Amino acid sequence: MKNNGQGQMSKRLRKILALPVSGIRFFNRTIREKLEFSIRFKLSVNFLKIFIKAMVLAGLGIFFIFGASNIFLAVQGDYTALENFLETEMKAPVDHQSDHQRGGLAAEEGEVQSSLSRIKEFAAKEDLPLMVYDQSRSRTLILATDPTLANDGFPRLIGVVGRDKHTYLAVNRDSINRLRSSPLLRFFPFFANQNPSSIPLPYTLVSYTDLGPVLTGMIRLAKIMLVVGTLVFLLSLISIAMIGRGFFQPIKEMTQTVRDISERNLNLRLNVSGSKDELKELAMTFNEMMNRIENNYNRQKQFVSDASHELRTPIAVIQGYADMLDRWGKDDREVLQESIDAIKNEGENMKELIDKLLFLARHDKENFVLQKEEFNLTEVLQEIAKETQIIDDTHKISFDIQGQGEARICADKNRIKQAIRIFIDNALKYTPPGGEIAVTLGRTEDFWTISIKDSGIGMTGEELEHIFDRFYRSEASRTKEKGGHGLGLAIAKIIILGHQGKIKVKSRPGMGSEFIIFLK
Repeated sequence: MKNNGQGQMSKRLRKILALPVSGIRFFNRTIREKLEFSIRFKLSVNFLKIFIKAMVLAGLGIFFIFGASNIFLAVQGDYTALENFLETEMKAPVDHQSDHQRGGLAAEEGEVQSSLSRIKEFAAKEDLPLMVYDQSRSRTLILATDPTLANDGFPRLIGVVGRDKHTYLAVNRDSINRLRSSPLLRFFPFFANQNPSSIPLPYTLVSYTDLGPVLTGMIRLAKIMLVVGTLVFLLSLISIAMIGRGFFQPIKEMTQTVRDISERNLNLRLNVSGSKDELKELAMTFNEMMNRIENNYNRQKQFVSDASHELRTPIAVIQGYADMLDRWGKDDREVLQESIDAIKNEGENMKELIDKLLFLARHDKENFVLQKEEFNLTEVLQEIAKETQIIDDTHKISFDIQGQGEARICADKNRIKQAIRIFIDNALKYTPPGGEIAVTLGRTEDFWTISIKDSGIGMTGEELEHIFDRFYRSEASRTKEKGGHGLGLAIAKIIILGHQGKIKVKSRPGMGSEFIIFLK
């Protein structure tokens, strides 16, 4: 039992110790997922990285510039005080190499001791540790106002010395004077401008400026910058999050609108009011795409509805005659013949309609192929003229196709003939008996033109906008029962445009219509 209890305790302890690791893994996985799938989060993180780098660089710049300037001022203050002391108290230089003074060594020694004593007093008064070296005796240390710094060597120019809780910047006046003529000192104007005449050569004097107050100020500044930087970072984090939310709110609304769009509400559009940036352009492009999709969808629905309607009528007729024959008409030869004729006629209508629907379906699936060849357009028009005159003798039809000579084009001969046939049939259908129909072959700079002009009922401007729509028939054509399915002009347009041609239509109600076909 005791072993089981220890095992459970050990397991619990491992779980507790594993909690921080699990938390870090969860946080890391969440961050990765956010970075992978959230542009907003990715941009926010990038903004924060840039902001943190800028803050760190600015903070380091301020910190080091502040520190360097304060160190410079501290050293300059001590050095100026020392310079003034040397100028006033120890003006007269001592020439130890002069034979003239060799006899008075004792007096000289006394003068040196007096100078050192005054230097010591100055150091104590200014709290400025000083070291004096005698160059004539192999740079022997002859004065150390702070004995703890006596073993810190002989700095060549400047050096940092740490002792106990103090940090000093040591400055060697002798080295400065000797290097004063060096071009390098022009970068250190403070040292370069010092007056060497006040230095009691051959003694070397090293001053030790206490950097403690400066470092304390720098540490205080670092703490203030850390606190202020943390607050600025938190405020920036909140600001970036809020700004990012504002930026991406339109995208969120767009996403929701797109989710709501279905086949039942294709009229939904993205809200572009109030937007003036790239999102507005994206939303407008999306809305334009939805307009095209909705229009195509509605056309498809209308197409299926119209096709069903067109097929239902002949089927109903055939079914009606079949029922009549089944009930009593099969014994009546007259009724039997009438039924056979009607069924054959409706069968032909259905075959014609299905052929047109198949043509349009192949075009919509983009597997409609034109069999192009070079041929004489004049010969095709001559064939159509003969066929038209055979099937219609109720109109005044004229063909002016000889004046242009050979009109050779490279196209699908059968399809071009089918398209021209559709326009002429259309003219025959909507031109009252006795009316005039003129077919003219012409030439422009780039195209052969075929004009089919009639003196029929003409069309209004509104009708002109829809004459190439599938299953469209004007009210006039419906009321007068002109027949047809409203697919002919749609098919003709597909054929002509498929040959990189153009169609121009001119019409006025009661003044007839003119269709001009342009072919290369």
